[in-house]
Amino acid sequence: MVVLASLVSGCGSESTDEARRGTGDVGVEEDVSEAPDDGVMDGGERDANSDGGDVDASGDDPQRPGGLVAEVWSEAPLAIDDARRDAARRAYQALDKDTLADGFDPDAFYEVFNEFALTHFGPFNQPLLEASTGDAVNFVAGGAWHYASRNSATIAFETTRPVIGWVEWGTSADALDERTEPSERPTFLQMHHLRELPADTTIYVRWVGRDVAGETIASVVHELQTADPAPAGELIELPGNLEGPPYRLEQSGATYLLTEDLSGAQSAVVQIAASDITLDLNGHTITYGQGSIDATDAGHADQAASGVWVRSNEVSGVRVFNGRIIEGGVGNSGASSSGGLHAVYLSGVSDVELAGLEIAYQAAQIHAVHLRYPESEVEVHHNRLKDRGYVITNRHGSGGGRPLQITDTNANHARPNAYALHHNLVLRTRQNGLRQANTITDNEIYVDSWSTNSFAIQPHSAPDTVAGEVLRNKVFMSGYHSIAVSWAHLDLEVAQNLVQMEGVSTESRRYFESWGDMDSLNGFRITNYGGGGQVRHNLAYRDNVIVGRARGGGIMRGTELFSDATITETHCDGNLIDIRAVDEVTLDAAPVVTQGVHDTRPAHEPTYYIDNHLRSNVALVRFGDSYGRGNRHTFINPRFEKVGDHPDFATFIFDGGYESYDHLLIDPVFEGGAAVDDVWWRRTSKRSYYSVAYTLRLEGEAGAPVQIDDVDGERVFEGQLDEAGLLEVPLMQMTIRPAEWEEGAGGAVGQVRDHQKIAHTPHRVQVGEEVREVVIDSRKNMTF
Repeated sequence: MVVLASLVSGCGSESTDEARRGTGDVGVEEDVSEAPDDGVMDGGERDANSDGGDVDASGDDPQRPGGLVAEVWSEAPLAIDDARRDAARRAYQALDKDTLADGFDPDAFYEVFNEFALTHFGPFNQPLLEASTGDAVNFVAGGAWHYASRNSATIAFETTRPVIGWVEWGTSADALDERTEPSERPTFLQMHHLRELPADTTIYVRWVGRDVAGETIASVVHELQTADPAPAGELIELPGNLEGPPYRLEQSGATYLLTEDLSGAQSAVVQIAASDITLDLNGHTITYGQGSIDATDAGHADQAASGVWVRSNEVSGVRVFNGRIIEGGVGNSGASSSGGLHAVYLSGVSDVELAGLEIAYQAAQIHAVHLRYPESEVEVHHNRLKDRGYVITNRHGSGGGRPLQITDTNANHARPNAYALHHNLVLRTRQNGLRQANTITDNEIYVDSWSTNSFAIQPHSAPDTVAGEVLRNKVFMSGYHSIAVSWAHLDLEVAQNLVQMEGVSTESRRYFESWGDMDSLNGFRITNYGGGGQVRHNLAYRDNVIVGRARGGGIMRGTELFSDATITETHCDGNLIDIRAVDEVTLDAAPVVTQGVHDTRPAHEPTYYIDNHLRSNVALVRFGDSYGRGNRHTFINPRFEKVGDHPDFATFIFDGGYESYDHLLIDPVFEGGAAVDDVWWRRTSKRSYYSVAYTLRLEGEAGAPVQIDDVDGERVFEGQLDEAGLLEVPLMQMTIRPAEWEEGAGGAVGQVRDHQKIAHTPHRVQVGEEVREVVIDSRKNMTF
């Protein structure tokens, strides 16, 4: 029995046509061919000294279980060194909204971030990420998906480490002579289009991925069958006899198959006007918003300037697959998301699926995909989205730029939803990422923040409404002010995610605000506003890896979790969080920052951090900062590790002004020079403090009564041994306060590096009739 209360209280959808569409278990065949000799990117030759070669596809390779890898070989690593990283970072930091407007080139602008991401993100650039990725690249069976059509196919796959990926294919299993273009930089998620395939033909494909170090893997061979995606009576060619744009799709139950690229300017390119319609792009491209667009209106198809458009509460069952939707104009007209210029705009539609789409956009403050008032089920998966713009006209609320915006009715917002966002690759977003779904899993998101509050993932959040799960996502962030995962009201699970943050100094070159965080990157955040009182219950963060590097005086927080009287059962358990500064001027960086609502601090509920490994060269925990000072943050079995030799390191820092207290460390472990009494009262009140406790394990006769008093004779526990004759209870060793503290004293701490210790041990322990004394300075066992 473990007792804590005594201290805490006092201190893919699958189509029926399996040949056409499939998920992770599709089409795994025995490897029936040797890889072609030129099976490397850019047409180079295989390394003659490679120790690779064939790997048994049965899954016997202990580094690559699952049996999806048929061959492994080595190539030259990508040429990434510190000089290239420094050049990429300088170019990225120098981006300035005031100079970009002149002759703006979306592709050239995007390439600056692409180079920064290539040289800073991923385990090659940050080896600590291998705690999540491992050190050998493999395919992930659950991440695979395909869709085959008349003349095309979309192939998606996932790897355990980021790779430059491509697909090799042919009409014979012995001759995979064709290949797709390789991905533009290494990513975990891959999505590739095979175009101009012969109809009614078996296509043999294999996935190939090369990681940055040069290790290359090829999958077993899979089979696909090209065919019309629907029977003749249900298949309509587009444009065929339809006139447009907008091309109006109005035959319910039909599949519309693109036979050529389409484009449009002021009007929507494709308008869906009936239910149960599949739009199969067949590998083709829809270009929307071509040319200069002065004004748009999302309410009308002939003014919407969107790629695919629906505005009807009577339309249900809309599916869009297998192709590209690209914004054509330079996109700096100031048109916002409410005015059109969406790649996909579906308003009032129920039962939506979007998959196998490549979407690129750059308009000012745009929502590339806007699902407005959806009903019933929404599934958005295996898409690749690329933001090539920077203009933000209003970052508040549902503003900002987003690859995907879901806007619910009040009724839908107030209940759990059947929205699933998974296996989407967001190559860049200037502001926010994915939001509102109860299921947000296995996505990969790169945030290039251009203004305040760039949230990579925003779970469904409404009072008394289950928020759902945020699982196995990979989030990479830089720029002005970004957060990996925001908070929710009720029952949120955030687990097994990977977050990497790379700080830069943007100064006032982006959408600068003279108050609040600037050049700030943050992992997980819970916030209450004003005087507090907003309810957050059962928010759990477990088994995540968060790694960050702060520079240039910026702010970096692994977690910033608020405490309040109405924030209950917050758990942050089993995480590895490593946050470091790369220069001596950066001090506001820590794995954990304990924030909270000022007005309710005496009544704050505990925030629990259990079994976390925290590493830093600046501070391991900052108790408060300029954004909030919380109370009763409780660390159980923490592992505090100091790394490096930053001159201003302190294990614990109290910051942000005002007092912060009732914090508790239970069974802490200190490594690398971190210490229990290494504290900097940097900017705080004399009333601030934290306490240290260790677990006492008692063993004796089952049911025996237990009484424990501290050094002052105060009863700190009363109970009994459990049915097995066991009890574990944490007992206070000491409380650490500023050296200037005395009962009733207030004001700012002056002696910021000094402290005093108030002892609470030895303890008097009585089990049954037997009484003993014990000094609590580590975990102890006692047998009675």
